[in-house]
Amino acid sequence: MKNLIWLAMNNLKVTFGKKKGIISYFVLPVVFILIPIMIYSNVGNSSVRIGIIDKDKSSLSTDFVKAIEKQDSLRVIDINNENPKGEVAAGKVDCVITIPNGFEGSVYNNSLKQPEILSLKGESSTVWINNYSNIYLRNLIDIWKASKGNKQIFNKIYESSKENSLSFKSVSVKDTTKGKSMTSQSIGFLIMFMMVGASSFAEIILKEKKNRTYFRICSAPVSSKIYIFSNVISNFAIVAIQSLITLLAMTKIFKIQTYVPFWQLYIILLCFGFVAIGLGLLLVAFSKDSTQSNVLMNLIVTPTCMLSGCFFPVDFMPDAARKIADFLPQRWVISAIEKLQTNGNFSSICLNILIILAFAFTFFIVAAYRFSRDENIKNFV
Repeated sequence: MKNLIWLAMNNLKVTFGKKKGIISYFVLPVVFILIPIMIYSNVGNSSVRIGIIDKDKSSLSTDFVKAIEKQDSLRVIDINNENPKGEVAAGKVDCVITIPNGFEGSVYNNSLKQPEILSLKGESSTVWINNYSNIYLRNLIDIWKASKGNKQIFNKIYESSKENSLSFKSVSVKDTTKGKSMTSQSIGFLIMFMMVGASSFAEIILKEKKNRTYFRICSAPVSSKIYIFSNVISNFAIVAIQSLITLLAMTKIFKIQTYVPFWQLYIILLCFGFVAIGLGLLLVAFSKDSTQSNVLMNLIVTPTCMLSGCFFPVDFMPDAARKIADFLPQRWVISAIEKLQTNGNFSSICLNILIILAFAFTFFIVAAYRFSRDENIKNFV
């Protein structure tokens, strides 16, 4: 036990003997939290900007424009009527509504001419105006049908309805999407740093093989199992501290609302820490030198993090990529967090935890088998 603790402490001393180790393990994961914060900082903060072109200039079209102007979620902006596409393309407005000629007459003919909506952003910028417009215009048609084609009756009903005109009541609700998305991406970057850090830390074994320190240690009353286990202990200590610092930065410094209890997030990350450590040992076990280990790490870590949804939601990926993601441990971490964010309890992610630990167990078993078959310690260069 004394040798185990000494070896683990020596590994930590070697790693953090330079400032570079502290920066790469503890500072960079916190800095990278700023990326999702900047991405989501302006999401959902502004109303939809609308330009309106009234070609009909009738009483019904004028009332329609006034009704739109009253809505809190919609902001009408003056535009150049001759070049509506240019106004949208320049970003001055989110969409342009064009009320066609004969709009009022089409109501009286029971063949409504729908206003045209021009937008470059798709449904995200037009959903509110579409909903309001459809309800408002349907109301006009219903009034005309109720008047049975009599304009005088229509005008009386219409004027009466204007006193109790249709409107949307604006109520502020708590937006949870930004906090949840920032949490997933922040944890995604942390996962990447955990995998890179664990792999880099495991390279101590390669370095000590190269300078024959590994051989000298194993010649002393210390078995190779104790040596590898000390690497796992010191590596896990780093992962635990790294996860704790990053989570504290997310919740206390950057004030990200995770919608997941702190301890549950921490347990998930600790479980994944074993995966990262196991993968690091696996890469070292199959590498002849540090260069080969780094190449393997780059070929595995970044692509798998991208496919598993660490950097962006898997919903953006094709079905084939989503199926591949189910075979990656990172995906099960992100999935566990998403389940907890949707009011799931900790028991709902038991399967996720078991699968994550199964990945770790598999990596450790394969790495241990590979180390046990290594017969070239003396000839390592």
